Amino acid sequence: MRSYVHAKFLYHWLRRNRPYLESLGNGATFKEVSKAVVARIEIPLPPLPEQRRIAEILDKADALRAKRRAALAQLDTLTQSIFLDMFGDPVSNPRKWPQEALETFFHFRTGKLDSNAAVASGQYPFFTCSREDFRIDTFAFDCEALLLAGNNANADYSVKHYKGRFNAYQRTYVITLRNERNSYIYSRFVLQQRLAELKRMSKGTGTKYLTIELLNRIHIPVPPQESQGAFARRVGAVEKLRNGQGAMLAELDGLFASLQHRAFRGEL
Repeated sequence: MRSYVHAKFLYHWLRRNRPYLESLGNGATFKEVSKAVVARIEIPLPPLPEQRRIAEILDKADALRAKRRAALAQLDTLTQSIFLDMFGDPVSNPRKWPQEALETFFHFRTGKLDSNAAVASGQYPFFTCSREDFRIDTFAFDCEALLLAGNNANADYSVKHYKGRFNAYQRTYVITLRNERNSYIYSRFVLQQRLAELKRMSKGTGTKYLTIELLNRIHIPVPPQESQGAFARRVGAVEKLRNGQGAMLAELDGLFASLQHRAFRGEL
């Protein structure tokens, strides 16, 4: 008897079983699944109307996840818009705020550890030049700071903000304010706005890296501390919304995974 497969049902089955499919691949650098292997893969096929019903349920659940991700992206855009509305482009400095070199506005230190010092489920955050955060069982810093990646293969630098006990990789800059009446929230965003310039100034042919000499060529606008504080409060309100949206997305992700599991076990 000939079986028919609904395209969206197949799409969702392939997404659900991606780790299994990847395990079938051969090759050291680029995994490749041969036609013969694909031909032997067995797919559970309920009647076509049932496939269509399952696909529609999964489509609707996936659409809700997409909307939540879009809302998170809009909140990120909103924060950037608030910054530019309050302070303008920090490169052209249209508000004519006083400017300071990074070395006079910040105090720079670096971590002391190799990147392989990370410990799974460690007690403290361990900041490296990766966008991913790691953990470690010892701390060298107990303060509020910005963490700037000092090297990166693609010069894709990131700026993080943390307050508390942590440790850092030897090429990660631990940046603290010389005048603590200034705002770490403002400081993080103004550095983020200058990352394109930092990328252009990077040294190195393979891995790109930033030196203190390069960082000190950059000047940043320093608006009144009251304005910095007002910006931090507005960002805090946005972050509260973002955390709420993130929690709902995590809940939807869990629901979607459960629906997938039940769908392909014939329990939906």
